[in-house]
Amino acid sequence: MKLICILLSIALLVLAGHYTVLYLDNQTLSQQLTKQQADFDTRLQQERASYQKKIDSLQDFIAFGQNNKAPTISNSAQPASTPAQTTNLSIMQQENLKRTLEKKYSLLMSRLGLSGLAQSELQSLLEQREQILNASSIGYYSSQKEIEEAVNRQQQGLGDIDRQIAQLLSSPEDRKTYDLLKDSAYEQYQMNNFFDEAQGSSPIPTEKREALLISKLEQKQEFMRYMEASGSSIQNASTEEKPFLIEKAHEALHDYKDNFLNNARANLTPDQYDALREREQKQFDEMWESLKAGWGAQ
Repeated sequence: MKLICILLSIALLVLAGHYTVLYLDNQTLSQQLTKQQADFDTRLQQERASYQKKIDSLQDFIAFGQNNKAPTISNSAQPASTPAQTTNLSIMQQENLKRTLEKKYSLLMSRLGLSGLAQSELQSLLEQREQILNASSIGYYSSQKEIEEAVNRQQQGLGDIDRQIAQLLSSPEDRKTYDLLKDSAYEQYQMNNFFDEAQGSSPIPTEKREALLISKLEQKQEFMRYMEASGSSIQNASTEEKPFLIEKAHEALHDYKDNFLNNARANLTPDQYDALREREQKQFDEMWESLKAGWGAQ
């Protein structure tokens, strides 16, 4: 009898130990499942945030991306639209134009103190300018002469509007800011992408964002002045002279990049500066390859 009790006790101990192991395994699996669910939820939120950022970026590109290009070339006739389609398209275009102006000129508008009439006149001129920038009057079969004439008409129209806007802006500082912003669509798009990516580590305050944008646009303006003065000379240079002129242009592009990065260093953390430098290097390399291709250089 005593032996049977001992055997039963041993069996109970074994069962208890087995139950304990099963219980601990169950607890471990439950914890792992909970952690995996939490990880999944976190990744899901990150993916949603990533997709939303891409959507926001695309919307910014729609607002910014096409505004500083020459007239585009279309290769087919567009089908006739119904009145309802035309109305909807007009509403969408007007909303996009309004969003473009708000984003593109926010730095200027935030500091202006114009009267109601002058403000309305400025808004109207800015709308006209964007419409001219986005206008397409060149067809697939346009000749080179027709293309040049269309570009010249566009530039004349922009110049007339710029002069009218300059008369409305009494402050030299406001005129300078407008001059920097008027063809800044792509640069603003680039910088906004950088600011969005930098948000996670250490958000960049608005005043530093504005300082970075103005610095980039000032350096771009200097480079564009150089290109306006020497671009045609490079294009028409002799075989012997062209390499020297191209190298000088390369130095000017380096100055554009280096001066901007030197100014940016004071407004960014080391990690943010490294990220910006990497982005800018890639963008300037692409810009240089595009310029060389236009000059027929290797």
